[in-house]
Amino acid sequence: MKSRLSLYIYSMKKLSLRLFLCLAVACLCSCAGSKNGDSAESEAVTVGAAECPQGESLYGSGLAGSYQTALMLSQRDIAKQMDSLANSSPDRNAGMNVEQREMMEASLAVQQQFLSRLENPENVRVDSSVENAGKFTVTSCMAKANAAIPFKKKYAAFGDSLENLVKGLDGLEKPVEKNSAYKDVKNVYIRMMALRRILVSLGTPVDGAADSLFARVNREHNALLLSNSFFYKKQALPSDTPDSDKIQMLVFSRISRDYRVQQTECKVGVKLLIDVFPVVCETANVGVACSADIHLKGETCQGEQAFELNSKVTAIGAGSEQEVMESLGQEVSGGNWFDEWRNDLNKWSLK
Repeated sequence: MKSRLSLYIYSMKKLSLRLFLCLAVACLCSCAGSKNGDSAESEAVTVGAAECPQGESLYGSGLAGSYQTALMLSQRDIAKQMDSLANSSPDRNAGMNVEQREMMEASLAVQQQFLSRLENPENVRVDSSVENAGKFTVTSCMAKANAAIPFKKKYAAFGDSLENLVKGLDGLEKPVEKNSAYKDVKNVYIRMMALRRILVSLGTPVDGAADSLFARVNREHNALLLSNSFFYKKQALPSDTPDSDKIQMLVFSRISRDYRVQQTECKVGVKLLIDVFPVVCETANVGVACSADIHLKGETCQGEQAFELNSKVTAIGAGSEQEVMESLGQEVSGGNWFDEWRNDLNKWSLK
């Protein structure tokens, strides 16, 4: 009986020791897990099968010295995948005209801005997180339907802006105002092009209302560009002299070299009046200096003043007055003075 009691006491002591060791190991594992970033992982939502469906989700990975940084890098990786998907969109083709290609390139730049970061990282789910030797590897995922949410909102907002801008454009009559309003419409539509490409690549279709609206506006604007012009008819002015008359024709040639100018009655656009005051030649320190004061006035076909421009062009030389006058003509034809006129001429030529 005594031997059985001793054996029982020994067994109980052995069992108690095993229980103590198990509890100690569990405690140590719990502490180690807390130090290795479980608290950080608890801030992210773990993936569920319904939240990142197979074949309809985007995945990204990140490696960093902290869990949060690795998670952020995995989100950036998802944004890069979205940009890559959008770039493979079939709306890029070789059959575009110059304006369409320019708009496409502009929309690609806007697309990169939209996808420079995830706008709804709260919809990202953590698929796995592994810590090894002080480095964290995080793989995250995002359902394409969730990724599309902020872009659907943006597309709708820009669609409303497009409609309002087109209504304003339709109410204008002056070509220069219509041209300015068209540029605003075009800029909004370029953003919608980028958003549409992103949405379609994420499996979210968009209606073609914006495309139809812009196509109509674009046709009307192209018709305006074809009809709009500068108009010029030489008029005899009291200030005319043989020299100033020659300079006047050189100014006309300079304008018509870069802009569409019709020598008919004004229809749609701006009529030009060129006036050159008598050329003055004087003795200078290095020889002779000849100057021409050039005045350009622009009026709409309805008689409203568009602009007034003035420039003084000078040539100086050691030769004869006739030689300097030839130099003056060359300066009028090709000198930098004309650059100061371009802003106004570009504006009213609808460039």
